Amino acid sequence: MNHLTSIDECRDSNDRLLKIQESSIHSKLMIKMQHYVQIYMNSAARLMHPITAHVCILFSDRALGCMLKALYMKENNCMFSPSYFSLQDVIQLTGQNSIPDLDKVMFIHTLNFVVDCNDASIFQHMDASRLQKLLSRVDDVLIHLSGRVASNPSELYRSIF
Repeated sequence: MNHLTSIDECRDSNDRLLKIQESSIHSKLMIKMQHYVQIYMNSAARLMHPITAHVCILFSDRALGCMLKALYMKENNCMFSPSYFSLQDVIQLTGQNSIPDLDKVMFIHTLNFVVDCNDASIFQHMDASRLQKLLSRVDDVLIHLSGRVASNPSELYRSIF
Protein backbone atom coordinates (compact mmCIF):
# COMPACT_ATOMS: atom_id res chain seq x y z
CA MET A 1 0.00 0.00 0.00
CA ASN A 2 2.81 2.40 0.86
CA HIS A 3 4.51 1.56 -2.42
CA LEU A 4 1.48 2.62 -4.45
CA THR A 5 1.23 5.81 -2.44
CA SER A 6 4.87 6.63 -3.22
CA ILE A 7 4.34 5.95 -6.92
CA ASP A 8 1.21 8.10 -6.93
CA GLU A 9 3.09 10.90 -5.16
CA CYS A 10 5.86 10.64 -7.74
CA ARG A 11 3.35 10.83 -10.59
CA ASP A 12 1.65 13.81 -8.97
CA SER A 13 5.00 15.51 -8.56
CA ASN A 14 5.90 14.86 -12.20
CA ASP A 15 2.48 16.14 -13.33
CA ARG A 16 2.97 19.34 -11.32
CA LEU A 17 6.44 19.81 -12.77
CA LEU A 18 5.12 19.28 -16.29
CA LYS A 19 2.36 21.84 -15.71
CA ILE A 20 4.90 24.36 -14.41
CA GLN A 21 7.08 23.80 -17.48
CA GLU A 22 4.08 24.18 -19.81
CA SER A 23 3.08 27.35 -18.00
CA SER A 24 6.60 28.74 -18.39
CA ILE A 25 6.66 27.93 -22.12
CA HIS A 26 3.19 29.42 -22.52
CA SER A 27 4.29 32.63 -20.76
CA LYS A 28 7.39 32.90 -22.93
CA LEU A 29 5.28 32.39 -26.05
CA MET A 30 2.89 35.17 -24.97
CA ILE A 31 5.84 37.53 -24.41
CA LYS A 32 7.26 36.58 -27.82
CA MET A 33 3.94 37.29 -29.56
CA GLN A 34 3.70 40.69 -27.85
CA HIS A 35 7.28 41.38 -28.96
CA TYR A 36 6.36 40.58 -32.58
CA VAL A 37 3.39 42.95 -32.35
CA GLN A 38 5.71 45.72 -31.19
CA ILE A 39 8.24 45.02 -33.95
CA TYR A 40 5.57 45.04 -36.65
CA MET A 41 4.10 48.32 -35.46
CA ASN A 42 7.50 49.99 -35.04
CA SER A 43 8.27 48.95 -38.62
CA ALA A 44 4.91 50.26 -39.82
CA ALA A 45 5.62 53.61 -38.16
CA ARG A 46 8.93 53.87 -40.01
CA LEU A 47 7.16 53.22 -43.31
CA MET A 48 4.33 55.69 -42.77
CA HIS A 49 4.66 57.36 -46.16
CA PRO A 50 2.35 57.22 -49.21
CA ILE A 51 5.04 55.47 -51.27
CA THR A 52 5.31 52.63 -48.77
CA ALA A 53 1.65 52.60 -47.68
CA HIS A 54 1.05 48.99 -48.72
CA VAL A 55 3.95 47.67 -46.66
CA CYS A 56 3.00 49.90 -43.74
CA ILE A 57 -0.55 48.55 -43.75
CA LEU A 58 0.73 44.99 -44.18
CA PHE A 59 2.87 45.34 -41.04
CA SER A 60 -0.06 46.76 -39.07
CA ASP A 61 -2.26 43.86 -40.19
CA ARG A 62 0.43 41.39 -39.11
CA ALA A 63 0.58 43.10 -35.72
CA LEU A 64 -3.17 42.67 -35.30
CA GLY A 65 -2.87 39.03 -36.36
CA CYS A 66 -0.17 38.36 -33.77
CA MET A 67 -2.21 40.04 -31.08
CA LEU A 68 -5.27 37.96 -31.95
CA LYS A 69 -3.15 34.80 -31.85
CA ALA A 70 -1.74 35.76 -28.45
CA LEU A 71 -5.22 36.51 -27.16
CA TYR A 72 -6.54 33.20 -28.49
CA MET A 73 -3.69 31.26 -26.87
CA LYS A 74 -4.18 33.05 -23.55
CA GLU A 75 -7.95 32.67 -23.41
CA ASN A 76 -7.85 29.04 -24.49
CA ASN A 77 -4.71 28.23 -22.51
CA CYS A 78 -3.11 26.56 -25.49
CA MET A 79 0.21 26.72 -27.32
CA PHE A 80 -1.13 27.10 -30.84
CA SER A 81 -3.71 29.21 -32.57
CA PRO A 82 -5.56 28.83 -35.85
CA SER A 83 -3.79 30.18 -38.92
CA TYR A 84 -6.96 32.06 -39.86
CA PHE A 85 -9.59 33.68 -37.66
CA SER A 86 -13.16 33.66 -38.86
CA LEU A 87 -15.47 36.57 -38.26
CA GLN A 88 -16.98 34.66 -35.35
CA ASP A 89 -13.52 34.07 -33.85
CA VAL A 90 -12.70 37.78 -33.99
CA ILE A 91 -16.07 38.64 -32.44
CA GLN A 92 -15.36 36.30 -29.54
CA LEU A 93 -11.76 37.45 -29.09
CA THR A 94 -12.39 41.19 -29.19
CA GLY A 95 -15.59 41.25 -27.15
CA GLN A 96 -15.55 41.69 -23.41
CA ASN A 97 -18.00 40.23 -20.94
CA SER A 98 -19.75 38.52 -23.87
CA ILE A 99 -20.50 41.91 -25.45
CA PRO A 100 -19.10 42.05 -28.98
CA ASP A 101 -17.21 45.13 -30.13
CA LEU A 102 -18.42 45.14 -33.72
CA ASP A 103 -16.52 48.32 -34.57
CA LYS A 104 -13.19 46.61 -33.79
CA VAL A 105 -14.29 43.41 -35.49
CA MET A 106 -15.21 45.15 -38.73
CA PHE A 107 -12.05 47.24 -38.66
CA ILE A 108 -9.84 44.18 -38.21
CA HIS A 109 -11.60 42.20 -40.94
CA THR A 110 -11.67 45.13 -43.37
CA LEU A 111 -7.96 45.74 -42.88
CA ASN A 112 -7.26 42.06 -43.39
CA PHE A 113 -9.35 42.04 -46.58
CA VAL A 114 -7.55 45.10 -47.96
CA VAL A 115 -4.14 43.57 -47.24
CA ASP A 116 -5.10 40.29 -48.89
CA CYS A 117 -6.34 42.14 -51.97
CA ASN A 118 -3.75 41.87 -54.75
CA ASP A 119 -4.62 45.27 -56.21
CA ALA A 120 -1.86 47.65 -55.06
CA SER A 121 -3.60 50.57 -56.78
CA ILE A 122 -5.79 50.87 -53.67
CA PHE A 123 -2.81 52.35 -51.85
CA GLN A 124 -1.62 54.73 -54.57
CA HIS A 125 -4.01 57.49 -53.54
CA MET A 126 -3.52 57.22 -49.81
CA ASP A 127 -2.03 60.38 -48.35
CA ALA A 128 0.04 60.60 -45.18
CA SER A 129 -2.80 61.88 -42.99
CA ARG A 130 -5.09 58.95 -43.89
CA LEU A 131 -2.27 56.50 -43.34
CA GLN A 132 -1.54 58.03 -39.95
CA LYS A 133 -5.24 57.85 -39.03
CA LEU A 134 -5.36 54.17 -40.01
CA LEU A 135 -2.23 53.36 -38.00
CA SER A 136 -3.61 55.30 -35.07
CA ARG A 137 -6.74 53.13 -35.15
CA VAL A 138 -4.63 49.94 -35.28
CA ASP A 139 -2.57 51.32 -32.41
CA ASP A 140 -5.72 51.91 -30.32
CA VAL A 141 -6.99 48.38 -30.95
CA LEU A 142 -3.61 46.89 -30.02
CA ILE A 143 -3.45 48.92 -26.80
CA HIS A 144 -6.92 47.67 -25.87
CA LEU A 145 -6.20 44.01 -26.63
CA SER A 146 -2.72 44.06 -25.13
CA GLY A 147 -4.16 44.70 -21.70
CA ARG A 148 -5.99 41.40 -21.92
CA VAL A 149 -2.90 39.46 -23.03
CA ALA A 150 -0.06 40.83 -20.92
CA SER A 151 0.67 39.29 -17.54
CA ASN A 152 2.51 42.34 -16.25
CA PRO A 153 2.92 45.99 -17.31
CA SER A 154 6.34 45.43 -18.92
CA GLU A 155 4.72 43.16 -21.52
CA LEU A 156 2.09 45.68 -22.63
CA TYR A 157 2.11 46.98 -26.16
CA ARG A 158 3.61 50.48 -26.29
CA SER A 159 1.96 52.97 -28.61
CA ILE A 160 3.91 54.10 -31.67
CA PHE A 161 2.50 57.61 -31.27
